[in-house]
Amino acid sequence: MLDIDMKFKHGILIVRLKGILDGDTITMFTNDLEEVIKNNGVKYVLLNLKQLKYIDNYGLKAIKNSYKRIKNNNGKLIICGIDRLFKNNQILDDSLYQVNEEVTAYELIYER
Repeated sequence: MLDIDMKFKHGILIVRLKGILDGDTITMFTNDLEEVIKNNGVKYVLLNLKQLKYIDNYGLKAIKNSYKRIKNNNGKLIICGIDRLFKNNQILDDSLYQVNEEVTAYELIYER
């Protein structure tokens, strides 16, 4: 099961995931995220994974695809809390911004 909490703060879409992001839940994640981004013209997304219990390769691929779509829209996707899930917190990609705390994400986004 996956719970998705989305809210806007200072022009940033904050997406907090809780539960499991895997082959069974990625459709919900991608559809919900895509709808909010498309309907609101979102450029900056903070994806907080601190409460995620498990992520598989399908979940990682969904995050990478979301990153590519946001980047193609001249935006930024910053991931928070991935270090909890993996010992090597660069597991996704060196080009993705990865931070430990949400506060640090704001600094990266507004460093234009």
